[in-house]
This record gives sequence, structure tokens and C-alpha cells, in this order.
Amino acid sequence: MLSVKIIDAINKAEAKAFATYGKRGINVIPVSVVSVGPESIILYNFFMGKTIENILSDNLVSLSCWSGLTGVQIKGVATYVTAGAVFEQAKVQMLEQFPTRVLKGLVTITPSEVYDISADITKAGNLLS
Repeated sequence: MLSVKIIDAINKAEAKAFATYGKRGINVIPVSVVSVGPESIILYNFFMGKTIENILSDNLVSLSCWSGLTGVQIKGVATYVTAGAVFEQAKVQMLEQFPTRVLKGLVTITPSEVYDISADITKAGNLLS
């Protein structure tokens, strides 16, 4: 479960990078459109070709979010959704926000571990959740 402090850190992060591993090897991409709740993190697939191929072959993923020298790393299990009520609702919402983009699917991350990745010897690597 993600605490309010961790959710806030993810939502306010200046930068986010999403890492996968699978048939296409290691892949790390920047992400900008993210929804966060206590139980899951949703990433919106507009351009994630290699990333989705990797998730479908190995669903263990990592999301790092940071501002300046302070941040968090979330490790978890990803599922890919391309149908259903949540996806249809997201398509409508994303079309309003990004009229020139086509939503292909949702990556839902169920967090298993959260680490501090701050550039501080007393914080870096500490398990937060």
C-alpha cells in the first residue's frame, strides 16, 4: 500500500522513468501521464512499443520518480489492460486531455516495494513500503 507521502512524491515528481526487462532486453522510458492510488499506479500507453512487449514476457517492473536529488523507486508487478470499463473511461479522459494522441492501453503497477533514491547517504536505499 502506498502512503500519502509516497503518492504525493510520485504526483509532484519533476521526472519519472519506467523500466522493464523482457524479450526486447532492458528498456527504460520517460513517462509523464500517471495516476496514483493507494493500491496501484496507472501509466497510459500512447507510445510504449518495446515496453509492452517486455511486460507481456516479464511483468516485474520499476518506476523511479524524482525532483532534484530526492525521489522514490517503486518495484512491482505490471498488468496490461486494453479493454473494459476502466480502459474505456481512460480513453475518454485522455482524448479530452490529449486530442492528438490515441490511448492504446493502460499499464497498472501493483507495488511490492518502495525505496528512497535520494542522494543522501542516510536515505538512499531505505525501504519505505
